[in-house]
Amino acid sequence: MKGDFTRNTFDPTKHYSRVLMQQGRVTLDADSNEQTAILLHYLRTLTRDLIGPYAAPAEDVGFQLSGVAGALNITAGRYYVGGILVENDENCLYSAQPYWKLPPDDGLLKDMKDQTGKVFWIYLDVWERHVTAIEDDSIRESALGGPDTCTRAQVVWQVKARLAPNVTIEKNGELSGSTCSTPLGDLVSVSRARLAARVDPGHKVEDACVTPPDSKFRGRENQLYRVEIHDDSDSGQPTFKWSRENGSVVTPWLGTEGNDLRVAHTRGFSAGSWVELADDDLELQGKPGVLVKLTKVEGDLLSVDPASVPTTSALAWSPKLVHPKVRRWDQRANERTTLIRGGVPVKERTATDPLWIDLENGVQIEFSGECRTGDYWLIPARVAGGRIEWPTSLDAAGKEVADALPPHGVEHHYAPLGFVSWKNQKMSLASCTCLFLPARSCFNGGANLQPPKEAIAIGMAGEPTPPRRPRGRKTPNR
Repeated sequence: MKGDFTRNTFDPTKHYSRVLMQQGRVTLDADSNEQTAILLHYLRTLTRDLIGPYAAPAEDVGFQLSGVAGALNITAGRYYVGGILVENDENCLYSAQPYWKLPPDDGLLKDMKDQTGKVFWIYLDVWERHVTAIEDDSIRESALGGPDTCTRAQVVWQVKARLAPNVTIEKNGELSGSTCSTPLGDLVSVSRARLAARVDPGHKVEDACVTPPDSKFRGRENQLYRVEIHDDSDSGQPTFKWSRENGSVVTPWLGTEGNDLRVAHTRGFSAGSWVELADDDLELQGKPGVLVKLTKVEGDLLSVDPASVPTTSALAWSPKLVHPKVRRWDQRANERTTLIRGGVPVKERTATDPLWIDLENGVQIEFSGECRTGDYWLIPARVAGGRIEWPTSLDAAGKEVADALPPHGVEHHYAPLGFVSWKNQKMSLASCTCLFLPARSCFNGGANLQPPKEAIAIGMAGEPTPPRRPRGRKTPNR
């Protein structure tokens, strides 16, 4: 969540049940945010304990698959994945999802056209993203002049397809060569990357008459550092970007004039900074934006160094971009840091060779493991005491060392929906829909309660899904 926050204090291992306000005390964003996190943790854990990792309510089954006019349809309704409520407000096609702009080389769409009969595994990918007034202007209160007050967390769902080799769908809808949950083992919920953070303990001084420098955070202001992976390990050379203000310095991108970016405001931007050009489509696809370097800030224009632009199309603005934005990051090249395409190279430690990377003011980080674009870690740094808030433990020699932690996000949750194949303009389907029924016996005949007819999985999806009433407004901001 790239908001202007002090820190994220929620820790499930502390088992706090609520936050209690005290009279006459300073109010901080972290307390209110922790209360929300405590409640969400409780509700989602309870939901998962009661219904399992994924299932749909029998009275409003969502995300069923069917063949409609040579296309794959996703029905409206609800599903619970990892304890998270997921809602599809209206029937939609696989190729026209509200949160997922399919890449041109999508294998399932290509196969629908080629009619090869290959079998694809269809699954639901659920995660949360941060939404500000840039993505949803209704967050602003016009009566107060439209200030940017609170932000939002939004549940995102995406129905995706993966080729399922050696899998066959029988005529009765049974599977051969796999089960619904088998491919889940190939998906990663949280990246395997790890990061440790510390304040520089100082250079080793051999002269006994010289006092080594203190191990302290040397910044003059409290900061919430954000370290985020830009290019992932699959790119050949992973890189990261960092911000001392949690990546919260951002402005809407309104257009391009030559090498100048026209923006809504230039507060917080300065010459020499690296900025990222992105929009909702890139974010929802899990892809990084383009990093470019600023040479001048004047009025509502951000001037870009042409030498930092990787391609001529990088600065191209179009009305088709969905909520385009310019975000400031704080990494800079110096005698100890060389940037690659605007990002800092990720260098991993080895078992015998620790490799600490300097950010600024004594803050250092160390990577290990393969990383994924969007992985991020938050490091609160405090002037009082000159320290950072990061867990430590004792090594075998009894020395205090920084713990290597998994990313603070983004966490993905998955649910299988079915297996499909297309041949001769017909779709074969093996459904993976899981249902749960109301626990109370007084509903619809008690123990004899049965799922509604349309909720029963059918093997061959030759008939269209029964029409459903629209469920409120369409998905906002898209």
